[in-house]
Amino acid sequence: MRGFCLLRRFDVTGESVPVLGRWVKSIALLVKGDGISLLILFVCFIATSAFAESDINNLYALRHTVAESKGFLQDWFNSEAHPCNWTGITCEGRDSVVAIELPSVPLRVPFPLCITAFRSLGRLDLSRCDLSGMLPEALGDLQNLQYLDLSNNELTGPMPFSLYGLKMLKEIVIDRNRLSGQLSPAIAHLQNLTKLLISNNNISGELPPELGSLKNLEVLGFHQNRFNGSIPESFGNLTRLFHLDASKNNLTGSIFPGISALQNTQTLDFSSNSLVGPIPNEITRLKMLEHLSLGFNNFTGGIPKEIGNMKHLKELSLCQCNLSGTIPWSIGSLRSLMELDISGNYFDSELPASVGDLGNLTVLIARNAKLIGSIPKELGNCKKLTLLRLSFNSFTGCIPEELAGLEGIVHFEAEDNKLSGPIGDCIKKWGNVVSVNLANNKFNGSIRPTICEAKLLRSLDLHCNDLTGSIEEAFEGCKNLVHLDLQGNNFNGGIPEYLAELPLTILELSYNRFTGVLPGKLFESSTILEMNLNNNMLTGHIPDSIGKLHSLQMLKIGSNCLEGPIPQAVGALENLTEISLDGNRLSGSIPQELFNCRNLVMLNLSSNNLTGPIPRSISQLTSLTGLVLSHNQLSGSIPAEICGGFTNPTHPDSENVQHHGLLDLSFNVLTGRIPPAIKNCVILEVLHLQGNLLNGSIPAELGELKNIRIIDVSLNALDGPMFPWSAPLLTLQGLFLSNNHLNGIIPAEIGRILPNIAVLNLSSNAFMASLPPSLLCSKSLNHLDVSNNNLSGEIPLSCPGYDESLCSLVFFNASSNHLSGSLDGSILNFRQLSTLDIHNNSLTGSLPSVLSNLSYLNYLDLSKNDFSGSSPCGVCNIFGITFANFSGNRIGMHSLSDCGAPGICAPDSIEHKEGHPPHVILKAVTICAAVVIVILLVVYVGGKLSRKLSGRRPTLFEPLSSTEGLQLSSLQIIPPQALSS
Repeated sequence: MRGFCLLRRFDVTGESVPVLGRWVKSIALLVKGDGISLLILFVCFIATSAFAESDINNLYALRHTVAESKGFLQDWFNSEAHPCNWTGITCEGRDSVVAIELPSVPLRVPFPLCITAFRSLGRLDLSRCDLSGMLPEALGDLQNLQYLDLSNNELTGPMPFSLYGLKMLKEIVIDRNRLSGQLSPAIAHLQNLTKLLISNNNISGELPPELGSLKNLEVLGFHQNRFNGSIPESFGNLTRLFHLDASKNNLTGSIFPGISALQNTQTLDFSSNSLVGPIPNEITRLKMLEHLSLGFNNFTGGIPKEIGNMKHLKELSLCQCNLSGTIPWSIGSLRSLMELDISGNYFDSELPASVGDLGNLTVLIARNAKLIGSIPKELGNCKKLTLLRLSFNSFTGCIPEELAGLEGIVHFEAEDNKLSGPIGDCIKKWGNVVSVNLANNKFNGSIRPTICEAKLLRSLDLHCNDLTGSIEEAFEGCKNLVHLDLQGNNFNGGIPEYLAELPLTILELSYNRFTGVLPGKLFESSTILEMNLNNNMLTGHIPDSIGKLHSLQMLKIGSNCLEGPIPQAVGALENLTEISLDGNRLSGSIPQELFNCRNLVMLNLSSNNLTGPIPRSISQLTSLTGLVLSHNQLSGSIPAEICGGFTNPTHPDSENVQHHGLLDLSFNVLTGRIPPAIKNCVILEVLHLQGNLLNGSIPAELGELKNIRIIDVSLNALDGPMFPWSAPLLTLQGLFLSNNHLNGIIPAEIGRILPNIAVLNLSSNAFMASLPPSLLCSKSLNHLDVSNNNLSGEIPLSCPGYDESLCSLVFFNASSNHLSGSLDGSILNFRQLSTLDIHNNSLTGSLPSVLSNLSYLNYLDLSKNDFSGSSPCGVCNIFGITFANFSGNRIGMHSLSDCGAPGICAPDSIEHKEGHPPHVILKAVTICAAVVIVILLVVYVGGKLSRKLSGRRPTLFEPLSSTEGLQLSSLQIIPPQALSS
């Protein structure tokens, strides 16, 4: 194209003109005469004209390249406009192009190669032009280029090496592209460079020390790349630098020595790297510094005491720096400071009262900084504060009354501390406050209506405190309140009707002591999106006015004392995605109208007195991912349409809906077979059908549920084989088939079919033949119950072909079968056993002495067999064993009470009677200490959960029954993604 441009040019009509032909003809006329000097002048003129002609010619070529952007460059396509007058084109004289500036023009082309032909070009700005592709090496032909801006495009590949040869360059701005490669040491050739911005690319490797030779550099930004290694010490030579941004890379090492030489620097950002070591004191000598960001690194030590010397500092960000120690008092000397972030550190100290001297402070963020003591009352002097975040610390005492002086505060957060006392009157004096979060503290007393004197208050979160009293008048004057969270307190009395008149979108009143009936007017709100009234003492019926909550997306009224039918009006809630009415006394059938709520994702009606069949119109709930109808009196068969939902794995998540993939129909009076259509529940993860009257065989279609983790069909009347499929079910971790009429053998290949099974309960069926070795030796199985069957043969304690050290069985119950053979030393393959129950079988032989090496054993029942030989007195040495039964055998020992009996386990036959060995004592002390710690944690966490819910919304479903809880207690759930690998 460039060669073409030298031979021909486009005239204003778009026609090409033979340029060289005219020049040759003119030269011939001059030579014919006597004007040799005129010939020389003419040749010089021709050379100049040729370059001028080529620039104009290349403009036409450039126009041809960007023709698709004609609508944004209309004068470029105006035949009457000279190219030097086109938008973004600057010429020297009328022909030589010195600048092309087209920022934000959507050219949508690869970088135009013809631009490299403009030899006089001094400025090129094609930022935000949707350029793509690689930068050409021919860019190095622009030897007069001083300013280059190609930022905010989609350019790829490395920076062309020829770029480092453009010695006239003063500014390179190529940030926000997809450039890769490394920065070359040849950058040292660009000694005139004052600005280098290469941020937001994929450039990698170490920073070349040669960067430090660019002594004219004023702006250097390379954040959000992939640079690694340390910051070169040569950066200390960049004494003219006033902006340095090295954030969001993989830089390591410490902050380079000599940083104090950067006396002109105003902005310094090393955040989001992996820098280590202490924050150097010399950084505090940067007297002109206004913005310092060191967050998200791995520094050691604390904040330098000399921090107060940085008098011009306006922004200081030290969040998540691994800092410790005390916060220096001198921080109060930063009188210019406007924003301070010290969150996510380990100070374990008080917030110094000197922060009250920061009169220009507008933002103070100290979340999760391990701060202790009281909130300093001097903070009330920071009149310009708009954002104050003190959450997740260990502040104690009351909110100081002096904080009423925070007249500019907009957002105040102090959740999850140890603050106590009544919620004072300071909030009412915050005329600009929009949100207040005091959740998870120990505030007590009642809420006074004066809180609504904060006229702009929109969000108030007081959940999980010890607040009491009625709210009959407390929030009536909060006319702008949008979000009210009072869950987990001790509020009482009725739920006031005025709440419907507030512009509330979220109303959270769960886990309190509210009583009385649901006020009908409450359900006439036109704004509420989420309403949670769970776990109160509400009575009466659900009012028909519920159908007026047209905007409602989430409704939870579970665990109350509501009765009567589910009103048909609920079907008018077309935006509803979640409804939980569980744990009440609701009766009657499930109304057909409920299934008009086509957006339902979660439906929980469990633990009520509902009767009748499950309506087939449930198929209308195509977005359903969680259905819990357990613990009712529902009858009839399971409709094939139950899987109308459970088919959409890409349903978007939201704050209002938890996705469980749970189908729970347990403990009803359902009859008939499990429908083969269950295979259509493709996203199903947990299936509970236990405690019904289901019959027939287990359908083979269950084996097609590729995401299933738990199947429980126990306590039914199912018959036939264990499972009629042979393909591996990789995700299944819990299978409960107990208390049915299943028969046949346990498949020899069960270890292959259930490779990740953790809990398997086959008890109280009619299985026969022997136990397959692939089952007991499974590395994932930790709970196996095959009791009360017709199993025979030996217990396969050896695991040939298996890594016996990986056997993880913790609970094994094979009692009440016809097992034979003996126990031998192979029992040690199962060192993790805590429960071993094989009573009521036909086992023989002597008991192995290695039983005493099962150090985790706490329940052992070998009774009603035919064991003989010496008493297993070594079992008495197992620390933590609480039950052992050897009765009904031919050995002298019956239970643990015989451990000290003369003639059975005489004192001289048991080591521990004269004192345990040292290793046993050490183990006992260790276990006791661990048990005490666990008990303390359980008591603490349990108390906190029962009182406060730990600051989160309650779960959607009721806990499993005690029987299920025991069965699932040892089940370690593994994500399906991990299992699939």
